Amino acid sequence: MKSLYTFFIILFTVPVLAQSAKVQGTVTATGGEAIVKATVKLLNTNDGDLTDLQGKYSIDNLHDGNYTISVSAIGYASQLKAFELRKGQMLTLDVKLAESSSQLNEVTVSSEKRQEAIQKIPAAITALDAKQIREYRLWDITNLTAIAPSLFVVEHGNSTSSNFFNIRGVMGFSNEQAVATYVDGVYQFDYFSAPPLFNDVQSIEILRGPQGTLYGRNAYGGVVNITTKQPGNTPSGYAEMTFGNYGQQRYTVSLSEPLIKDKLFASGSFTYNHRGSIYYNDFTKSGFDRREDYSGNFNLRYIPAKQWSLALNVKTENDNDKGSFPWVGSIEDVFSKPYQVNTNNTNVERRNNFNTSLAANYYGRNFNFTSVSSYINWHEYYEGRGVDYDFSPLDALSTAPDQRQHVFTQEVRFSSPSASQSKLKWVAGTYGFTQNLHTVTPTFYGPDYVQFDPASGAPFTTIGNSRGNNKGYAFFGQATYSLTNQLDFTAGIRYDHENRGLSQYTDYQKDPAPATLLTPNADYRASFHAVTPKFVLSYKLQDNMLLYGSYARGFRAGGLNTNATDPAQVPYQPEHSDNYEIGWKNMLFNNKLKFNLTAFYLEQHNQQISTAMDGINALILNVGEMHNKGVELEVTALPVKGLQIDWNASYSHARYASLLLYSADAKAVVNYKGDQPINTPPISSMLAAQYTYDFAGSKQKLAAFVRGEYRYIDKYYFDFVNGLSQPAYNLFNAKAGISTRNFELNFWARNITDKKYVAYGSFGTFLLGSPRTYGTTLIAKF
Repeated sequence: MKSLYTFFIILFTVPVLAQSAKVQGTVTATGGEAIVKATVKLLNTNDGDLTDLQGKYSIDNLHDGNYTISVSAIGYASQLKAFELRKGQMLTLDVKLAESSSQLNEVTVSSEKRQEAIQKIPAAITALDAKQIREYRLWDITNLTAIAPSLFVVEHGNSTSSNFFNIRGVMGFSNEQAVATYVDGVYQFDYFSAPPLFNDVQSIEILRGPQGTLYGRNAYGGVVNITTKQPGNTPSGYAEMTFGNYGQQRYTVSLSEPLIKDKLFASGSFTYNHRGSIYYNDFTKSGFDRREDYSGNFNLRYIPAKQWSLALNVKTENDNDKGSFPWVGSIEDVFSKPYQVNTNNTNVERRNNFNTSLAANYYGRNFNFTSVSSYINWHEYYEGRGVDYDFSPLDALSTAPDQRQHVFTQEVRFSSPSASQSKLKWVAGTYGFTQNLHTVTPTFYGPDYVQFDPASGAPFTTIGNSRGNNKGYAFFGQATYSLTNQLDFTAGIRYDHENRGLSQYTDYQKDPAPATLLTPNADYRASFHAVTPKFVLSYKLQDNMLLYGSYARGFRAGGLNTNATDPAQVPYQPEHSDNYEIGWKNMLFNNKLKFNLTAFYLEQHNQQISTAMDGINALILNVGEMHNKGVELEVTALPVKGLQIDWNASYSHARYASLLLYSADAKAVVNYKGDQPINTPPISSMLAAQYTYDFAGSKQKLAAFVRGEYRYIDKYYFDFVNGLSQPAYNLFNAKAGISTRNFELNFWARNITDKKYVAYGSFGTFLLGSPRTYGTTLIAKF
């Protein structure tokens, strides 16, 4: 791999002629005082500087062209300024930063595969920076429900893994998810492989609507783009300790250091988390569940030349969840005996996850180049007899799957140069992957199983063995042309092709006899392809006001039904969708008010749903046609100094135009046209308000703050026939504390009213959402 990147450096690096173009200036506060160690960076380049004791910065050896400069400092609202630099010019560009308590940040995101101001991108995007992630106390994926409009997270099993994203009513019902998760530019293939714990995260971008052109497979309902903190020239670090009820303990340490100034940088973080029992096991008369996990994140960044940067990222995660999947068999039992199970199993789930990637970036005069190589290795398994599926003290039915997966990916992109003066901006590239899976699934039929099936011959064990080998490649391109100074047109297209292979057999074991072959090995093969276009027309009404309309086609990969008796039903086909969106984005009153409004309409075709057309053999079949239309609102306001209000809300009308499912009552296939999709509340909303009081004249920048959050989740259904549902509910969170330049102490509480609601329900399995939790967090910054 090292020789590959050396080759690219030699290939693309050209002698840099002496350049006299330069930008310099002074960064000051609105009162005129110099801001020391402000970060000044040119977007989509390696060029930047830190301000000195007089607040001065200087960036030289630049080509002529159009640039955007980003200026940020702790305690101040970040600013973006676009400017043109002529050949040989020495431009002076002074910047005044307002305090963050009186002005909103100008946010950059990388959703278009390049750094750009979020309010200038014609798409529905919500971005959370490190400060907001800390304020919302976002520890893992399950905390993201309603953080963005139309976003719902299904808490599947009271374990660290196995959580599902739902955006605009589009979600996955198998390992092939409908919302793609990216971590540091790397696609996470399986919901088990995506690191669910937020360790030292710099930003979370939530892209609503299909993003298949640039992000590829399964970016069907949207993308959750997670970026960890990247090291630079400024040494930094922090240590964080949290203690709460249910034995909650959480410790994080993070360090970032320049090893060689302007050349080599490193950062690392480690988090340990422990939580005691919430659930009580009536069978053992003791606590049932416990979470214990640790995660680490390491970044190494190297700039071998002005135009090049290399970034190595390594993540590791280990989860030990006792009492995972504390399901009960009826929705009545969930509420009559909250957080209580009655089982003879321990349900211990263990998970090891290793992610690593190497990214190379070249910023050239004529084009930019990016290469991202990644390897993912995860292993999930269950101790002993695994998860109890009879939900009782009986030794009747349980299963303990052992899953391993290895994934290699490679993406190569070329794009228009950062300082391009052309009216055309473009990106094009290719992507490829290999995915190898190995699963062993023992299902234990204990001696008590004869109570359900006297003729079964229990006790015995069946052991399913499967190996999968999937490969795919894609080609993509997207271009934006400025028809006028105010009107832009964007067109993109992507072609995806995948080959899937699966071999499996089943053994039978009757103790103490050795295992024998129950079903012979069977090989399954299938191929899929998709073309996903995108078109956007955007009009800049003013510099801080954008209006746009778009069309995009969504694509979700197909798969294999290994239990199909009819060979024609072994492969199930990809889903696709047609999506239309109109958006209006505004930044008003000198960056004191952000107001974004979006309207969307989507048609989901060939939806993959698990059903049994004969009432016996359940398969994933393409039997759904879902339509959804709705509106989304995002508002952030600073009405007075120190008070920030964030509100997002969404309304949607999602219905099936066709849904062919087997009805046990009718003993036939019935069209459930007009039903609502599962886990899709028509209305959801998040309102957060935080007031911060700065003690004037404090040398340590002493401040006190109080924060409140209110979430409203409308009624949603658990089954496709709309028979079981969770009524609308409210959740309240609060936080208060004090902070100084180097310390913060806060007290927090979540679900203050201890609201009982069903977070997951499906096929006779139900799970309550998290109860009231509270605690205190101490942060030391250095």
